[in-house]
Amino acid sequence: MSGSVSELTQLPLLKGIASETLQKVIETAKRRYLSRKGSILSTEDLSDRLYILLDGQIKMLRPSVGGDESLQQRLGEGDVFCLVSMVSGVHCGSYGETLGSCTLLSWPHRVFVGLMEEDRQLHVNVLNLLAQQVEVERHKRCLSQCSNVGARVAGYLLYLNDSHRCNETIDLRPITLSAQELGMARETMSRTFTSFERLGIVHCSRGIITIRDYERLQLIADGMECCCEGDKKLRHVE
Repeated sequence: MSGSVSELTQLPLLKGIASETLQKVIETAKRRYLSRKGSILSTEDLSDRLYILLDGQIKMLRPSVGGDESLQQRLGEGDVFCLVSMVSGVHCGSYGETLGSCTLLSWPHRVFVGLMEEDRQLHVNVLNLLAQQVEVERHKRCLSQCSNVGARVAGYLLYLNDSHRCNETIDLRPITLSAQELGMARETMSRTFTSFERLGIVHCSRGIITIRDYERLQLIADGMECCCEGDKKLRHVE
């Protein structure tokens, strides 16, 4: 995504807003290019600005009390972030780390809030995005609490496929981050994909997952079938 006017108007955040508002959005935006993997968006960078990721990937991290880092979310092309802190006025305490080169657009919170007050559609778009983000977090929490590893991974694949309209081909690279999103080790996720592939449910190629049997994957996610280790076949849960 280059950030052209035609591309920006297709983003959920800016879709349907008045042409005058769009012009102000473009004029007040700050473009930032981060060329290296591992570049940091500090808590200060994220404390008072709203961002759109035009290209690349960013992982959002939050330090824990013990000094470790927990993955909050993974952002990709077109994603909007720091919405909650803009609306609530409370910073989340997270920071971002790039997974490669990235291009960002950003606005000071006060400027974007002013634009929302002038344009009702922009206000509605922000509320809709906030509602979607709440639903995403609810779904991730439900998945992370599932004790069945196969069901957790199957549900994750189905969620990504349906919500991102992936047409049954899903990019999970880097796989380590995908595993972290589900609260499991990378090796555990890889073993699960190997089992799915042996059973003909998916095809795996360096972090790219292609769903071959959507219905059986749905059954596993629903707990109606289970995936066993090794080459054992799926067993129906009676």
